Amino acid sequence: MKGKRSLQGLFLYICLTAMLVTAFGGNNNKAGGAAGAGGSASGQTAKPNVTLTVMSSQDQIMNAEVELAKKFEEETGIKIDYQIVPSDQFTNLISAKLNSQEGPDIIVAQGGKLTLKSTLDPEKNLADLSDEEWTSRIKHPFNEGVSYNGKVYGLPLWDLGGSSSWVLVYNKKIFAQYGLTPPKTYEELLNVSETLLANGIIPIYEAGADGWHHQLPLMEMGPRVAELNEGFYERLNQNQATLAENPDMLRLVEQIVELVRRGYYGDEYYSNSYADAHNAMSSGKYAMMIDRSNFGYELKANIPDSPYDAEDFSAVVMPFLDNQILNVNPQGPSKFVYKNGEHVEEAKKFLAYLAKPENLQYFLDHTDRFSELPFEGITPKPNKVLEEIKANSNGKEGTVLQAGVSYVDPQWMDIGQDLMAVFAGKMEPLELLQNMDKRRAQQATAQNDPAWTK
Repeated sequence: MKGKRSLQGLFLYICLTAMLVTAFGGNNNKAGGAAGAGGSASGQTAKPNVTLTVMSSQDQIMNAEVELAKKFEEETGIKIDYQIVPSDQFTNLISAKLNSQEGPDIIVAQGGKLTLKSTLDPEKNLADLSDEEWTSRIKHPFNEGVSYNGKVYGLPLWDLGGSSSWVLVYNKKIFAQYGLTPPKTYEELLNVSETLLANGIIPIYEAGADGWHHQLPLMEMGPRVAELNEGFYERLNQNQATLAENPDMLRLVEQIVELVRRGYYGDEYYSNSYADAHNAMSSGKYAMMIDRSNFGYELKANIPDSPYDAEDFSAVVMPFLDNQILNVNPQGPSKFVYKNGEHVEEAKKFLAYLAKPENLQYFLDHTDRFSELPFEGITPKPNKVLEEIKANSNGKEGTVLQAGVSYVDPQWMDIGQDLMAVFAGKMEPLELLQNMDKRRAQQATAQNDPAWTK
């Protein structure tokens, strides 16, 4: 049975349509709106006729936030205009807008203590939020992902703990039907996939069309590579090692590519979209997918008539390189205020509104994707699947490559393009790693990183 398109996907489609009409038309800070009222977090009065532009890439604005934005408008008269940009265009578009001093009022971008300088140049482009009350409630180490030189520049609204880890989700009913056990090693993943394919089931749903999803195994398995190579992250950050010279990094890329070449992603992985993941997994055509531990609850919320219940899905850590470490990312999509915009105080007011304890709790309680938030005082939700993941792995956690190694996260989409070229046989796995090293060196040199310029 084919379920309805997810509400999230529909919402993003509508917003994208609106963005194509307005996003490229000059300074977005001049959009009009209803008369404003009330004070900002710093005590100033909101300007009349204010519409705040919030620019984000796909899949980063939750429906619960949109509802909070509506309530914010009712209380203040300040409108929120979400402009959703295709993921493969977002980085270049934000960079162009910042360079032309036409940034949106609020930027939703990946935080990260190793990447914030190179991606957003906070001292030049972002408003200092250190004096906002809510900054004292951000949990450590998640506060580091939105800080630079001792100042706080962003609001991390996503769950940045274990329930946001990218793991191997599997359909328990399909596995039971064919007598399969969730894989703990790469060889077991191959065996499970071969059995599924032989029975007409595409083993893994991969969303290659969006440009950001298919490189997750490469980035998220950094903790396993670091486990196999003690001090690897530190050597990379000190320019004492490269990715291309590491045999485990090469083996990781080769294992990912092998899944494609064996047909375990199916024939249409390059055109599959993340917005269609719930429909695809609900169809029974696929058995596994790289997603988060709350996947089953998201699927059921978005497709109520699915033949599968939320409890029909569980997950294990990704078993590439025989990994048994839970990959954790202490950084994530966060909200930053553009300091050169016309509505800085109103933008601060909106972030302060989202960060109210009662609104954070509403956001968490009405977002199936998350089980907790990176703020003190917010009641988490139970997550049975995450408990199963931890119980079935070795109990260790490790920081993902893009958060632990400098100058990796800013090239996320470039890595995705290179990996797709490897899938297509137009590039060798080693070339991909060499390109990553080249881009790291270019970024480090541009930032005058002493490890590269000494």
